Amino acid sequence: MSEKVEMWDIYDKDKKRTGRTMKRNDWCLEEGEYHLTVLGVIKRPDGKFLITKRAMDKAWAPGWWEISGGAAMAGEDSEDAIKREILEETGLDVNGAKGGFLFSTGKIRRRVIIIL
Repeated sequence: MSEKVEMWDIYDKDKKRTGRTMKRNDWCLEEGEYHLTVLGVIKRPDGKFLITKRAMDKAWAPGWWEISGGAAMAGEDSEDAIKREILEETGLDVNGAKGGFLFSTGKIRRRVIIIL
């Protein structure tokens, strides 16, 4: 049985979809194009933050500590992407949680959802 190919939308500098997609890690981006990644910072009421440890079988940074995140799938907005990533990586359902902070860096656009 074949695995489903993960597709990412390609965005312009104004975070508008270009109508083009790319395969996961295909890196066919041109100058001024981006793909969307997200990071989810979860803060507990006592001020502590949730971090997770990457599995040892990961190709990149096995065993490293991190915050939840990843790439948005084609057709997915940043809020839906981070909710999915947090659920996949921690089992936590953060639907209805408060927060949100958007910033951009390099060829990647990121949205950080801060859960209070």
